[in-house]
Amino acid sequence: MQRRRTNKFDNVGIGFLIGFVLPVIVFFAVYFIGKSNVSIADYTNSLMKLNVMVKLGSLCVFLNSAAFMGLLQLKFEKTARGILGATIIYAFVVLISQAF
Repeated sequence: MQRRRTNKFDNVGIGFLIGFVLPVIVFFAVYFIGKSNVSIADYTNSLMKLNVMVKLGSLCVFLNSAAFMGLLQLKFEKTARGILGATIIYAFVVLISQAF
C-alpha cells in the first residue's frame, strides 16, 4: 500500500485562515476601488443604511468557493475543508444578520 506524502500546507488551520482573510481582502479591495475618499466607518454605515452590506459580504465570500475548488484540484483536501468551514461560519453570520 502506497503512503501519500503529507504537505505542510495541507492543514485545516491554514484553510480557516485563508477562508477568513480572503473575504476581508476582497471587501477592502472594493472599498479602495470604489470610494477611497470616505472613511471606512462611513463606508460601512452607508452600506448598512442601503441594505447592501449582506450582498457585498456574500460577494466577498463567493471568492472562497473558487479557492475551495482550486485547492481540491491540487489535492489539498484539509486546507479546502478549512475554507469550507470558514465559509459556513460566514453564512451563519449572514443568516443571523438577516434575521435581525
